[in-house]
Amino acid sequence: MIYTICEYSATVIDCVILFWFLICSLSFKNIYTPLKVAFTILFSALMIVNIALLNYFFTLEGVFTIIYLTILFGFSRAVLQGKWWYQLVLALVGLAAIFLTNAIITILSSLILNEEYSDLLIMRNPARIILLFFSKIVLLCMLIPIANLIQKMKITLHVFQSFIAITALIISLIAGITIEKMILENLLPTLYATIIMVSLATINVLLFFITAQFSAQNHAALNQVALQTRLNDEEKKLQESVQWSKSIRTLRHDLNNHLISISQYIKSGENQKALEYIEKISGNLPDIPTYTDTNNSTLNAILDLKRMICLKENISLKCYIQKDLTDFDDAAFSTVFGNLMDNAIEAEKAEPQKEIRLSLESTGDYLHITVQNRIHKPILLNGQLPHTSKKDKRNHGLGMYSITETVAQNNGAINIYEKDGWFIVDILMLCGKS
Repeated sequence: MIYTICEYSATVIDCVILFWFLICSLSFKNIYTPLKVAFTILFSALMIVNIALLNYFFTLEGVFTIIYLTILFGFSRAVLQGKWWYQLVLALVGLAAIFLTNAIITILSSLILNEEYSDLLIMRNPARIILLFFSKIVLLCMLIPIANLIQKMKITLHVFQSFIAITALIISLIAGITIEKMILENLLPTLYATIIMVSLATINVLLFFITAQFSAQNHAALNQVALQTRLNDEEKKLQESVQWSKSIRTLRHDLNNHLISISQYIKSGENQKALEYIEKISGNLPDIPTYTDTNNSTLNAILDLKRMICLKENISLKCYIQKDLTDFDDAAFSTVFGNLMDNAIEAEKAEPQKEIRLSLESTGDYLHITVQNRIHKPILLNGQLPHTSKKDKRNHGLGMYSITETVAQNNGAINIYEKDGWFIVDILMLCGKS
């Protein structure tokens, strides 16, 4: 009776460890918390019930493996993030870890205790109970580093890489089941089985490490391509902004001539021509917000464009800008300042009270930029920006990545915090032209 309770407790611990591993590695989808809890409890109960039924009706290890895999993969598909092939890889990693841990510990125990492998499996004594729970500790110690590595490196796999990993893991599981049956039927010495099992475990660990390295390269390559695309877009926007600013300056320069012509039409009593003239020049005028006049044309162009967007979105934009700024790298500034303003404007669209405050000044050899936007609830999680909730995760979030990379390249520092209902980004970067 005691052993049966311990066996079911070990099964529950297996389920908890596996579900924890998948949740830490993949993280939940953006769904309501009660649904997350309900699905986790449902699939956990389903696994425990199935294992209990299988223990009663079957003795085939292959049936256990298929049921385990189906439930874990179903849970991943229902509530966890990630592509299906990546979810399948992690489900197989969990299964392989359980099987190899149990098998290696049992084989080593049979060697140490000088017991037959089959006799050790049917033992119902304190030593067997200790081994049962010791295997769970080893399993946890094995999966914790893997989960931490996945979180730290943000591992993502292509279909082909996942296919290789899935194939290797399935082969390892089949080989392990076959070896166990050969041991039970006395067709393979326990020592040889130990060597084979340890080799399989080593191969799988190396495979996972190599896959993680490829994933890091994939992630870096994707970021580089996306960042380059973003920089090209920013450069194009900058050119358009500068051109727009030049057009406004030209129009302002010509305004006196236009006023003279209109005045002459009015004095001559040609009011209709005056109206036609006004309509003609007004057709060339965009909706002009408050005009920015500093000693830097790039800043003038970008800020005037952002003012116009704020005006259309009914966002109050309040600025404190030093007029005689020290010269700075236009490309670096446009990347940082443009993305900061874009992020603030995007955030304010959903706020009931829409307001952005901007401060920009030179401090010695550094440019000090502060952008604040109102928030009605906290945004940061443990002092960190949360992952984007938008569907296009490849492109969203690149703005902040561009900002941090550019600030770092210009020997700067960035501080992000919240205070009194404001989300604040404070940046100090070297303003000398590179």
